[in-house]
Amino acid sequence: MGGFEDNAFNNPFSGRKSEQVAYFMPYKGHIHNPGMGIISMAISDHMTTGYTPQERATNDRKKPFTLSAKMLEEVTALTYIDNLYIRVGWNDVQKERGRLDLIPEFEMAVEAAKKAGISWGLRIMQASPSNPAEHLIPDFLVDKLPMYPYFDGDFYGPSPKKLPLYTEEYLKYWEEMLVLLGEKYDKTTELEYVDVSGFGLWGEGHHGCHVKPDGPVVDLEMDSRERTEEIVANLIQSHQKAFPATPMVLNLVLSEYRAAQQAIQEGCWVRRDSYHHWFQADQAQYGLMKRPDAAMIFETVMPGISMEDNEDPAFRYSYLEMPDRMCDYGAAYGIVGFNPLDTLHADHMVPQLFDAFKNRLGYRLRPSICWKVLQEDGSQSLVLGMVNDGVANPPGIVIFKAESKGKISSVSVEPGTLGGRMALVELPLPENCGDKVVLSMDIVIGQKRRPVRFAAEVRSGQAPYELNICLKH
Repeated sequence: MGGFEDNAFNNPFSGRKSEQVAYFMPYKGHIHNPGMGIISMAISDHMTTGYTPQERATNDRKKPFTLSAKMLEEVTALTYIDNLYIRVGWNDVQKERGRLDLIPEFEMAVEAAKKAGISWGLRIMQASPSNPAEHLIPDFLVDKLPMYPYFDGDFYGPSPKKLPLYTEEYLKYWEEMLVLLGEKYDKTTELEYVDVSGFGLWGEGHHGCHVKPDGPVVDLEMDSRERTEEIVANLIQSHQKAFPATPMVLNLVLSEYRAAQQAIQEGCWVRRDSYHHWFQADQAQYGLMKRPDAAMIFETVMPGISMEDNEDPAFRYSYLEMPDRMCDYGAAYGIVGFNPLDTLHADHMVPQLFDAFKNRLGYRLRPSICWKVLQEDGSQSLVLGMVNDGVANPPGIVIFKAESKGKISSVSVEPGTLGGRMALVELPLPENCGDKVVLSMDIVIGQKRRPVRFAAEVRSGQAPYELNICLKH
């Protein structure tokens, strides 16, 4: 055995008198907190219904429905919906160069989230086979950007659809659009995340499609590998320039590219748009290699559709099991459906679908046990035995605060500390502290600071923002 190193086994509480002062049991049920939660898509390129594979396929060929204020009102009235996701085309946010022209549904969704007191997220797509339009390019760019025809799926609208080529002109105009959106929304507290997009079908990096209507699925090679690496790097850099205050979300389909791997190392959030069949082991590993302060978003659970029987019982699956599997991976967010009517259908017909998300998703922080600890100079600290009953780290620095007699003390804790087993957090108490303190916490996500509820049962009917702790018994 090697020699004993003094700093290798340091206990900061050794020799200090401590006294237990409080205990908190876990809260059961949904908790509304920033940086996590259950998502309903407000608007997407799948504005259709159908809750069997056959019904959905039939309705995919019909004209999509239009989002209404009533749909948004009903879905945001569900107490467990934490976030609205806006997934629209480039031509839905811009008509002319140098300005935004947002479709009414976009603005309705932003206003609905604000009115409901929940957050929202965003993806702009440059191509989508499930969008009814032939392409998603703004009219002022149609003559400037070359496009490639492709066939994918049996959806309403013209066929083939068109995908813009990744020219320098394309990249320039794409960045201009992102900057306009960032100037309008980046500092908005309610905007919780934005997807890096602009590459592949749905903006997700996929290039597998049919070149001919009845031909095989091929993976389009639009550029050389070296050029493709440059394109992905350019899109990531443009996104970061436009949204410095808001977390960037990267689809793990992009994780094969060097710039995407670097972005993961630097702390971007990650997403995967499917679980069964297409979620590859290398993608899963890159997602697990994200930083401790990065969140994972999983989409989407489709009620009534994603299920498969098999002679091997271990290879059967159902959409009812998907929320648990997504939580097993460490999801901070989970999505149900592609539009508000999908979410409402699930709420009405299969409400148990949300149970795993309500009880496991994201981070669920509570002090299981609290000690009062004395310092040599007579001052006091609270030592919080912090437990995370969720499946993910908090996606940002957590700031613990103690208030007594109008004075506040605080301590900041890195998110990697608050996952897995209990972590002891020392919080100095305010000077001349009374017999009672009020404990609270905030989280800093990107450049935005917001209060956080404790996942502690206090018999109030909801998870509390504050815990009252008596220092003398």
